Amino acid sequence: MASMSTHGNQDKGPHLSPPSKQSLLFCPKSKLHIHRGEISKIIRECQEESFWKRALPFSLVSMLVTQGLVHQGYLAANPRFGSLPKVVLAGILAFGLGKASYIGICQSKFHSFEDQLRGAGFGPGHNRHCLLTCEECKTKRGSSEKGDSQPSAS
Repeated sequence: MASMSTHGNQDKGPHLSPPSKQSLLFCPKSKLHIHRGEISKIIRECQEESFWKRALPFSLVSMLVTQGLVHQGYLAANPRFGSLPKVVLAGILAFGLGKASYIGICQSKFHSFEDQLRGAGFGPGHNRHCLLTCEECKTKRGSSEKGDSQPSAS
């Protein structure tokens, strides 16, 4: 009985701090979950495409070339393991280089996605704590832009 609250209505429902105490990152109207899905889709596409289009082909070609060089005598084979260490090392290095070579393409995908979101308040020059802008802010921004663009009559 000692744990009962003396403030009857305050225990009901989740406690939200007043708007002035909330974080600047709080935005009740934002639709971040929509953008997170798109971003995760781009990341997944980049991982799959970099594997199939760059990392795997680079790795296989480098392993075949290394095996050919060992077979022809240009590279010495290990007495105990044969060509395996050199072939594996060549495959791993080429795999990493293939993944790294695809970074530019993935960056361009993210930049094109960012350009699509510019109108929604994404990127530089927009309100960072809320992706959506209220009508009052739009009118203030519009009036300040009109005032800045008109030449002074002095």
